[in-house]
Amino acid sequence: MACTPGDGREDDTSAGPGIDSLSQGDASASGTSDVTTTDPPATSNVASDDGMTTVSVDDDDTSSTPKFDMMPWMDVTIPEEGCRKVDFLFVIDNSGSMADEQDNLTASFPGFISGIQSALEQVDEYHVGVVTTDAYSPNNAVPGCNVLGGLVTKTGGSNSSNATCGPYAAGTNYMTEIDNLDVAFACAADTGTSGNGYELTMDAMKNVVNGVHAGPGQCNEGFLRDDALLVLVLITDEYDGQGDPEGQASSGTPADWYNAVVTAKLGIPENAVALGLLNYAGGPCPPASTVYDGVNMVNFVNMFGANGFLGGICEPDYGPVFAQAVGIIEEACNNFVPPG
Repeated sequence: MACTPGDGREDDTSAGPGIDSLSQGDASASGTSDVTTTDPPATSNVASDDGMTTVSVDDDDTSSTPKFDMMPWMDVTIPEEGCRKVDFLFVIDNSGSMADEQDNLTASFPGFISGIQSALEQVDEYHVGVVTTDAYSPNNAVPGCNVLGGLVTKTGGSNSSNATCGPYAAGTNYMTEIDNLDVAFACAADTGTSGNGYELTMDAMKNVVNGVHAGPGQCNEGFLRDDALLVLVLITDEYDGQGDPEGQASSGTPADWYNAVVTAKLGIPENAVALGLLNYAGGPCPPASTVYDGVNMVNFVNMFGANGFLGGICEPDYGPVFAQAVGIIEEACNNFVPPG
């Protein structure tokens, strides 16, 4: 089934003006030490009495009240709020009907990632990975990656970029912030249309979040991080899961898929976002379409509540969909719960 898309920082530990140095002087019986100030000038004394330390400033000092840096071991680090890392997983349908949709995706991605980088200014590290909806046979640049849920480093087949895209700049099978993400993503996401017509979208996703190929030396090693916000982007024009009339579908139910994601995020559902670019009832795909997903991936996305977002796979431009998704991802990042 082909869609016709409408013709188309560091915490500031400076304490401000105040004591820059302490001069011990002579340790007299009174226990008095001199305190010198360098910015602004002031006359202060530190008096020790029964183990307690007090600071007094001359009454005629008209400068602003000093703030004091205590001893290094007394500094208090205030935890920064929000996420600092984001892992993006794009699950892309590479079956015969997806040429226009893949072109739409790669054209819309630069605006999406630019919006993410602008909105999530506190984020330091990105992982961006692409997998397909079958055991992608052209993905053989790295041994062991031509499996269901293996991160794409090489493409091939009809309508693909037909290129070796990785390993990427960091030497990994996923992209990072040091890549030219616009170029690297366009290479990897243009997976072509020679894939299996029975899309296993959710099995591919589960294999990634369950760490099936993430062991030492395996294709997905190091991709998912416990302390990162996980953003899932599902891109397909057909259904998946229970109810497939031909019995060719991913195993499990929407609840099973959702639980797999939550488990991967150490039981913290707030730390995952799901965006579905799908063909669903009432969506923008032609009404004559009979392959829409009405109860499976749609329900999976909806289980994420405010962290779930549904867009139409047949939209002529994914830019507006991604622009809305940026706001959802930003809010999820702000609400990120550090594990442990």
